Amino acid sequence: MSNPFIVFEGIDGSGKSTQCDMLYRYIAGKGIDVKKLAEPTSGKWGTELRAMLKSSAPPPVETQIEMFIKDRIDDCKNNIFPCLNSGTTVVMDRYFYSNAAYQGVSGIAPAEIIDRNIREEFPLPQRVYFIDIPAETAMDRILKRNGSGNTELFEKRDFLETVRSNFLSIADERFLIVNGDDSIENIFKKIKDDYERLKG
Repeated sequence: MSNPFIVFEGIDGSGKSTQCDMLYRYIAGKGIDVKKLAEPTSGKWGTELRAMLKSSAPPPVETQIEMFIKDRIDDCKNNIFPCLNSGTTVVMDRYFYSNAAYQGVSGIAPAEIIDRNIREEFPLPQRVYFIDIPAETAMDRILKRNGSGNTELFEKRDFLETVRSNFLSIADERFLIVNGDDSIENIFKKIKDDYERLKG
């Protein structure tokens, strides 16, 4: 497929955003039409979600899932479908797999959250790059980045370990699991080589 839909996933601190940026710049540098997107978005629902992530008292998990889906409906309508329909490659930092992995910590099976998103007929990516690191490594990076007194709701070690397990439980044939403990350059080489094969 010449214009794939690519998603980057990983727990907080995994380095996925860095790799997403690197692939976006690589594709753009080849003169290919490409759009970089991220969830939560900067729209109405996404803005509310970002505020929620910083809250010490988040809403119930069902409300969280509903908000993510509403944000995703807007994102698909305004960004994802128009890009894919025009032949533009989409490179995305988080998608509904994150929704399943994170909200799946609260007692709802991650696979059920995936099914809810599938029923909404959101487009499926051709590739999901999952940058895999242990939660302990993630927390070390987060603390160095933010300082010990400034971590968001979803940036706690036990929580992230469960999120990582949830991601691995929903990984299917679309996933390429990449060792996030490797160097940034080695990680990107694996992703770039896979992208070239994917693009054909």
